[in-house]
Amino acid sequence: MKNIVKLMKSAGVAVVAGVLIMACSQALQVSYDYDSSVNLKQFKTFKVEAEHNMESDPLLGSELNRRRLGDAVKEVMEAKGYKYDQQSPELIVRFMTDVKDRQQVRSNNMYSPYMWWYGGGNNISTYNYQESRFILNIYQKNSDKMIWQGWASGKVKAPTKKEDRETMVKNTMTDILRTFPQATLDTYSRK
Repeated sequence: MKNIVKLMKSAGVAVVAGVLIMACSQALQVSYDYDSSVNLKQFKTFKVEAEHNMESDPLLGSELNRRRLGDAVKEVMEAKGYKYDQQSPELIVRFMTDVKDRQQVRSNNMYSPYMWWYGGGNNISTYNYQESRFILNIYQKNSDKMIWQGWASGKVKAPTKKEDRETMVKNTMTDILRTFPQATLDTYSRK
């Protein structure tokens, strides 16, 4: 009997934890692309900067958000074992953001077997929203060619507090860079 109670409590805790994780997750879709001819594990150093010649969104592309994005990318890359080098990096990580106006059309069919009596029809509604995109482009310094690109897109709710904004940006950059390989142990010298 005690084992059954323990099992029920464990299952209850797992369900509650799952619900909380789902409730806190962002509605962002993350994807990536890369140049398969380049060995991504050969690089040791990087620097971070905003993408050149891009129109920036007045909110997501603000100076405050550019700093947040740069700091988050730097922190995630260093956590993966790469060394920040402003002077002679092997990789240049450039970031950008944009917002697109989108529209979703919903159709609720109201047909029933009794539509001849009550009437029937199709209820169509539209929903306007903004889709945000966070894009990371990674270039090889020697050739200045793009070797990896990752992005997250979807509806982003504006966090209410400063800490929430920084956490949201860091989590988004972590999600985007999740598929970028870790630096191997021999890629940097120990001092």
